[in-house]
Order: sequence, then structure tokens, then C-alpha cells
Amino acid sequence: MTAMNELLWNKIDGPGKKRLLWMLWLITWVGLLAGLLDQFYYQYVVLFSAAHAVFILFLFGFDAKPFPAQVRIAYFLWVAAGTYVPYMTVLMYITTIGLATNLFAGYCPLARMLYLLPWNRAEAFSMQLVMNVFLTPPVSGQFKPRSSVANA
Repeated sequence: MTAMNELLWNKIDGPGKKRLLWMLWLITWVGLLAGLLDQFYYQYVVLFSAAHAVFILFLFGFDAKPFPAQVRIAYFLWVAAGTYVPYMTVLMYITTIGLATNLFAGYCPLARMLYLLPWNRAEAFSMQLVMNVFLTPPVSGQFKPRSSVANA
């Protein structure tokens, strides 16, 4: 296992990392837009998403636990299901809108869904947590919801 300070992910500076990731997601979104015209292009979205996931896994020393790696793996599985599972094309329409909100507003619905998984959160699951996760305004960087504890 690679020590945290040796990870390639940590060697990329913040602005460079942000530009790289934004470009990878933008290329994916362009593929999704092409798929709206001809579903043939969705297979390229799946291939590119697989490469994107492998690239991020490489940067994290092939450790799937870091949140950015989980997002890419989940995204790949989502678009693969939307492309190859009969009658699931609706997933591609959902991801076209969801990726646009991520690219242009900083709101990633998939990251918010993944945050609710038990290994990604410290607090107990509740409807208040779900509300906080989905109603927290867009954030820069890795998603963390605002606190569930109300300040009285």
C-alpha cells in the first residue's frame, strides 16, 4: 500500500488538479451530449469513464476507498448500466443533467448520494442528514454537507 505522502494525487497542485478534473468531466459531458443525438456515442462515454476511473485509481495507488475514486467507479457503473442494460437509457439522461450541474454549478448529485453510504459519513443516517446532503449549496472540492446540528 502506498503511503499517503507518496500518492501521485497529492503531488498535483490544487489549481492543476481542478483544471484536469474539470476537463475530464467536460469531455465526458460532450460525449453525453453526442449520445442525445445518437445513442451509439454512449459506448464511448462508457470507455472514457472507465479510463477516467482507472486514471484516478492510479493516482490513488489503486485504492478504491478515497472519495474521488468512489465517485469515478460509481459513475462508470452508472453509465455502463445506462448504455448496456435494456430500458435503462434514462440513466444517461439523468447523468447528462447531473454532470452539467457539477461542471457549471459545482453541485454533484452523485457525490451527494455516495456521501450517504455508511463508510463515507460519520453521523447516523436520518432524514435530516439526507436533507442537509441534498440541500447544502454547491461546494468547491470534495463534498461535505453542512452540519446537521442546528445552532440554537
